[in-house]
Amino acid sequence: MPKSRTIHNQDYHKAAALLRDEWFLKKEAWLKVRFKEIGCPISKEPFKKYSEYLEWNDRFWKRYGEMENGSEFKERAKQITCGKEMLNLDEYNELESFRKEYLPPIYGQVFGEILNHYGLKDNPAFKDFLEMYFFFGQKELYTSPFQVSMRRKKDDTWELLVEIFPHTTKEDFQTHWDWIKKEQEFLFKDRIEKNKAWRNMERDLQVYTEYKKFRMDGKKRHTDPMMASDMFIYSELANQWPKLTTNLIRTIVTRTRKRLGEI
Repeated sequence: MPKSRTIHNQDYHKAAALLRDEWFLKKEAWLKVRFKEIGCPISKEPFKKYSEYLEWNDRFWKRYGEMENGSEFKERAKQITCGKEMLNLDEYNELESFRKEYLPPIYGQVFGEILNHYGLKDNPAFKDFLEMYFFFGQKELYTSPFQVSMRRKKDDTWELLVEIFPHTTKEDFQTHWDWIKKEQEFLFKDRIEKNKAWRNMERDLQVYTEYKKFRMDGKKRHTDPMMASDMFIYSELANQWPKLTTNLIRTIVTRTRKRLGEI
């Protein structure tokens, strides 16, 4: 998908203000220090490829597992719980406090705390923004120029919906049209209909009508019960449509059934 223009809406300005806020800067510095302390530092240069982030993420969770299953953590936890499985409230809170202090910070939860602090927990765009900022150095909140979605209708078919916003422009559609068209082609890949005139429609509909009649009451109407539908249609319409063949009749029937949604 091509890069979109920057949309300077309210969310954009909220993100810019957040990155400059003192409380956030302290939280950011603390998180990076903790990453470094556990042996999973984030480089000053942001990740340029998603594969680099995945490699770091694997190291992080491996280190988390090592620390959680290490003797130091288990011994301290045992001191708090006295080896019991059923804990009272004070013991539970002490254990959770130790866990949070000792183990690597789960950054997704930290992002949640940040969003909650700024009243943004219900805005999914900011969660994505924080991840892109911390790991990929993105400093501007990206806002989609429009929204494309698929929805199943009551008749069990699908429709492609394009939702426009107050900031959507004609140029946005022109810039992203190739991407929209790919979504359209993917959704309707099994549909034959195109924005083209139906060549030979009269002939095809006559063939298909005769086919349906034959299928419904062929044995009653015809002396030869073994006669195939394509042979019967050929005998009925060959004079009117000289280019008809039995192979073409079968093709017409299949194609017309698809065109009319009867297959």
